[in-house]
Amino acid sequence: MDCGIAREALSAAMDGEAVPGVAMTDVDRHVQGCHACAGWQDRAARINRLTALSPAGAERDLADEVLRRAILPPTGLSPDQIAALGKTAQDTSEAVSPAEVTAEPAGRARFSLPYLLVRVGLVAAAVAQAVVAVVELLGRDDPMMMAGHMDHETSAFNFALGVVLAVVAVDPRRARAQLPLLGSVVAVLVLVSTFDLGAHAVGWSRLVTHIPLAVGLILVALLGTTKGPGTTGTAEARTTWRFPMRTAKRLGVLGTIVVGGLLAVTGSAAAHVTAQPNTATQGSYTKIAFRVPDEEDKASTTKLEVTFPADHPVASVATKDVPGWTVQVDKAKPAKPLKSDDGEVAEVVSKITWTGGKITPDTFAEFEVSLGPLPTDTDSLVFKAVQTYDNGDVVRWIDTGAEAEHPAPTVKLTPKATTAAVTPTAATSTADNSSLPLVFGIVGIVIGLVAGALAVLALRRGRTAE
Repeated sequence: MDCGIAREALSAAMDGEAVPGVAMTDVDRHVQGCHACAGWQDRAARINRLTALSPAGAERDLADEVLRRAILPPTGLSPDQIAALGKTAQDTSEAVSPAEVTAEPAGRARFSLPYLLVRVGLVAAAVAQAVVAVVELLGRDDPMMMAGHMDHETSAFNFALGVVLAVVAVDPRRARAQLPLLGSVVAVLVLVSTFDLGAHAVGWSRLVTHIPLAVGLILVALLGTTKGPGTTGTAEARTTWRFPMRTAKRLGVLGTIVVGGLLAVTGSAAAHVTAQPNTATQGSYTKIAFRVPDEEDKASTTKLEVTFPADHPVASVATKDVPGWTVQVDKAKPAKPLKSDDGEVAEVVSKITWTGGKITPDTFAEFEVSLGPLPTDTDSLVFKAVQTYDNGDVVRWIDTGAEAEHPAPTVKLTPKATTAAVTPTAATSTADNSSLPLVFGIVGIVIGLVAGALAVLALRRGRTAE
């Protein structure tokens, strides 16, 4: 006997019915030889018994709904007029779906305050994103050049993202459909921003322009991962919107991980005043550039003072003209006698000061000097530098040591006899310095992957909850 026929006969027998043409003895024989059907019979019998013993639930009283929608005929009408009104009421009741009967009446939709705040916040994010795009679009000076056209493409894309946020704010039904687009854009921005911060190629003043998009993604996720108004069906459109606390908590954890990772990377990637190159040969003549980045968001560097080591003086020092800057060279008598090819040196450079120019936020400048012959009795030269901003802030790059918070620019000196041997080491050091952005980029990728995994998990749980 087929299992399907046997189970149909068993189900009918539990209901007190019989299946024509099927003998229960054959069914019992089949069940005894079929383990699957025997298990099915036990489960069905248990469900049937629990159904029979369970108390009936309270039913909703629809009398008030029916009376509210009923069309009562006015008094004083003829029998024909009353019949016509009854026919109209019947047609109206057939047009109303059962879902509409159980729903709240139109005009009584209940929306919580958090829901309204989310949509208002999304409108604000959309406006801010559009303003960023317009400012970028109007701030270009070379629209006919390739770089200018690429900038215009970026501005157009940013404006389109603002439109997307505005559309979702007006129609929350579109929120979930926009999550892949917004999520992928923000994920890529996190990765490239982390890499650029590590490479000192961008500052916080530029990264601030990404805040509207990041906030917009969070608000769209709040609307898109919770069943709320504006989905499908008239009844669902009138339901109460509840703030998705579970989704909000996940997004809060996600945001904490991303922002914390960015701050950790940025803190370790802070730019310093350095000497480039940072290696030279003892007894040789060389050129050194003091590289000065501006690390403040709203202040410009207007002064740089570099003090030369008095315990290891350099006989000859010459500066290179820097457009817009005025240089002042202070000299002093060396602490110990110093000789050069022209005889004994009476004075050596003790400090060089550059003033009059300006290094704006997110930029850097280089101040070059030519000096030599370099000392042969030390393996390093430490140049203490003082950086002054136009807002009065002063940063002293005078510390020494591997963990120094404000390290002084330092040039490592190698002996002449081992110049060839140490050349690969110098190259390795340069490679190590240039690999720092790669390290920061890898850290950013890990953060982005973790963030993406949490976002996918939040979306999947949001669908499961619905």
